[in-house]
Amino acid sequence: MVAELYPWPALDGYRRRLHHVVAGLAAAGEVDVLTPWRSGDTPPASPPIPGVEGADAVPTAADEGARAWIGKWVSGSAPRRLLGVDWSGVVDSLEGRNLDDYDLIWCSHVDTWWPLREHLAGRRVIVDFDNLENLALKLRRRIPPRTTPGAGPVGGVRTWLRWGTSRAFDVVDERRWDRLQHDCAAAVNHVVVCSDLDAERSGVSNVAVVPNGADVPDRARAIRTDLMGAEPTLNFIGALDYEPNTEAVEWLVREIVPRIRARRPDVVTRIVGRGEQKVAWVATVPGVKLVGAVDDIAEELAAADVSIVPIQVGAGTRLKVVEALANHLPLVTTTVGCEGIAVEHGVSALIADDADSFAEACVRLIEDADLRQQLADAGAKLFEDHYTWESIEQRVIRLAQSTART
Repeated sequence: MVAELYPWPALDGYRRRLHHVVAGLAAAGEVDVLTPWRSGDTPPASPPIPGVEGADAVPTAADEGARAWIGKWVSGSAPRRLLGVDWSGVVDSLEGRNLDDYDLIWCSHVDTWWPLREHLAGRRVIVDFDNLENLALKLRRRIPPRTTPGAGPVGGVRTWLRWGTSRAFDVVDERRWDRLQHDCAAAVNHVVVCSDLDAERSGVSNVAVVPNGADVPDRARAIRTDLMGAEPTLNFIGALDYEPNTEAVEWLVREIVPRIRARRPDVVTRIVGRGEQKVAWVATVPGVKLVGAVDDIAEELAAADVSIVPIQVGAGTRLKVVEALANHLPLVTTTVGCEGIAVEHGVSALIADDADSFAEACVRLIEDADLRQQLADAGAKLFEDHYTWESIEQRVIRLAQSTART
């Protein structure tokens, strides 16, 4: 396994998926894990999985800024995200290994395969796309910058100029990601996506589906039946330094929370995840609690009454949706937020795509205990049938074994 981040402790969605992929690989054979490690990252912990023989986090320089990559971006053909990352230590470590010792090399994301591609040529390789980056950029460009009624653009002219510059880069990078993903698929045995929908969208023939999942809770979560005067709690969980989540929080706090509190001023919205400095401004908004990173996400899930996923951009599937289902939490999500996961509007979630409808769905759930119970029950059943990590690890085992035999 070669990955962008060291998997343990598995404190966020990327690391949790990575942890369970490694667990599936370790059930199929001995595994070595190789990742960069940047100063300031969570210190690497010992692998909690039997069968992981070596876990090397290679000290790596901090990611370079735009001045370092802009020239390479203009003259080359790689998306800008790939150009500011120092993979030299990982490359050196890989060159020091006998790759003939490995039956299979699994790369977490195209970002990992790309700097190692020459060394991996001719090997049995699987690359976890997870997200289709070209689609993520296409969706991102559809979201306009925020405005404050009667006051013009949020953040002023400079913010809008930065937004326009970023979207101009996106236009080019969307095409580059599309080409790169196809080149990667042509060079390896299999690429992996999170859903049948993304498999269809990928346009490649050697695609396999490994969904996102969640852990089975230690105990069943009971629905609070009466939320009158009980400080009803909405919960958003995600890496806050990941742009689709950053934009979701901005939309949530600027446009949805005020609509909810106009009808239910007792509602509290908790925003949980690493990278809270990216959205530090929300801590001053009435009714919003910026929690930041936590050691145990289960406590936040247990304390919530409704899970919310106001995602408007991005691709792949959302672990936060599956975690809500697993934890018997009623869910309000956008269409993009639940893409690739088999939730149904009015059955296992409420789905809304504009601020008025999203706020209305939240208030409706807060005030209707029977509906909260119905959605939570249906969501928990959906999780048990399709999205436990145990069943997903079995997919990894089968894919790894069949690829290693080719």
